[in-house]
Order: sequence, then C-alpha cells, then structure tokens
Amino acid sequence: MGAVLITGGAGFVGLNVAEALLARGEEVVIFGREPLPEAAACAFAALPGRLAVLERDVREEAALRAAFAAHAVDRVLPFAAITAGPERESAEPEAVLDVNVKGVVATLRAARDSGGVRRVLLPSSSAVYGESAYTHPVLDEARTPCVPASLYGVTKYAVERLGLRLAALWGLDAVAARIGAAFGPWERDSGVRDTLSPFHALMQAALMGRQAVLPPAPLPSYDWVYARDLAAGLLKLLDAELPPHRVVNLASGLDWAPHVPALCEALAARFPGFRWRHAAPGEAPTIRLNDSRPRGVLATARAAAFGWQARHTPEAAMADYASWAAAWLR
Repeated sequence: MGAVLITGGAGFVGLNVAEALLARGEEVVIFGREPLPEAAACAFAALPGRLAVLERDVREEAALRAAFAAHAVDRVLPFAAITAGPERESAEPEAVLDVNVKGVVATLRAARDSGGVRRVLLPSSSAVYGESAYTHPVLDEARTPCVPASLYGVTKYAVERLGLRLAALWGLDAVAARIGAAFGPWERDSGVRDTLSPFHALMQAALMGRQAVLPPAPLPSYDWVYARDLAAGLLKLLDAELPPHRVVNLASGLDWAPHVPALCEALAARFPGFRWRHAAPGEAPTIRLNDSRPRGVLATARAAAFGWQARHTPEAAMADYASWAAAWLR
C-alpha cells in the first residue's frame, strides 16, 4: 500500500485525518504552506505510521508531482483551503479561488500524471447548502438544493462538481465529502480559518479560568460533528472499494443547541474558575456562534451506507475534547 497525501494537512481537519492514518500505521505526506504545529509533531511521533511534511504551495504543480513520485502516493485528500469570512471574501477573492479551486485542479492533475492514485477524496462542505439550510429541516445530498451564499461555499460546490467531472475524465476514482461543522482536537487559529467553533472558544475560556457569555437563550439549532468522528468517516470514504455514493454528508445529524448548557456545566466541573451564562438583553456575548439563524441538520443515510455514523454524543465529545485540551493545550 502506498502513501496518503493530504494537501492542507497541517490544518484542523487535515491533522485529525493524519493522526487517524498514522495511528493505523499508514505513511502520510502533509503538503502545504502551514508548518506542522509542535504539539502535533510530538503527538504524531509516538504513532506507528510514517510522516513526511512538505512545506510547499498547493498551486506549485511541479512540487506536487515530485511529492507523488517520491512517496508512491496512491490516495489523496486535496484539503488545502481558505475558509474565508466576509472581510477576506471582499478583500482577497482571487486568493480564495486560487487555493480552494485551482489548488484542487493542480492536485488532481498531479494525481492523474502519477498513474498510481486509486482514490481521491474531495473536500466539499455543508456550506454548499447555503440558504437551503434555513428552509429545509433535513439537508439531503440528492433532494436539497445547493444554494451556497459564502464564497467558501461557492468554491466548495465548485470543487465537488469540478472534481467529480475531472476525475471521470482523467480516470480517477473520486468521492466528495460534504463535511459538517466540526470542532475538537487540533482546532486553532491558523490564519486560513476566519471562523472558529464556539466550542474552541469555550475550551479556551475554560483553560484560562474565565467566564464565557453565550448569546441569549434559546440558541439556534445547529448540527456539529466531533473531529475524531469526522476523521473516522473520512477514512471510511477513503477505504471503500465500491462506494455506494459519490457525494456524502459527514455529520452527526443532530441539533446540538439543547446540549450546550450541559456541555458548559461539564467544563465548569472539570476546570476550576470557569463560569458561564447567557447574555442579558443588550449585552454582547463573548462566545460567537457560527450562525444566528436556526439551521436544518444533515441527512446521514448515505454515510451509514458506508458503515459510518458519529460515535460520540455531544457529552462524550466534550469530555474527550477536554481531556485532549488538558494534555496538549496547557
């Protein structure tokens, strides 16, 4: 078996996938401009797999081709992306398009030219549903219209459709993962993700013994997936010999909003000094949500056809995240 190449592999999702692959003894090549965080390098060194880190730009096709050849890559996750917020969308649309779309094309071309790649896992996103998330209680891969609103969502839909088309034209076997909103180990402000999860902010406040002020209750419905579960789902798509579907939601399919008070209480019990409350009328929260409008949850039947479902309940996910943060963030 050859190596797995992950562009943008030093990012949040990439690190979780790399860790899961290394834990099962795989050779992993992380390719991207971000350096590997020191804590990740330390954690990964104890795992049985082999890791190579190449700090190069995903738009450099010659560097990509060299990486495929040097490491006998047979599976690729072209995950390099800029998760842009409104300010960056307005100021740097060309950079977002270059990395999110052109970088994937360059990676697919290098995969084609290598002649040895047997699976491409395309990084789509729940952001492709866009405005449909507010009008459909369940977001289904086949029936829910994709109406992406953000530039990130637009590029992810482009990656999904363009990637599957080029894969068919170039003889590559591709599956697109519509990745749900994620949180958990290795999430950090890397400079290419403009919106971090509220759970990351809560954990930072807990570790520092500060008070967290949430938006007023009730919180809007939102479907989260724990990063370790997400990594397991991505490996299922990577490994499937005969994929039953080519576009798959990877999400918990659960509204986490009703669980947030219990998760905050669990953090308060574990980290002395941490306190939390909802904001009073007119008060500015210290914890920002990813959306202020209630959203539908992602359908999970297609993921189940691959043999995957989210394993962690919200409470179990927060407990695991707290244990990881206590070990690696202090």
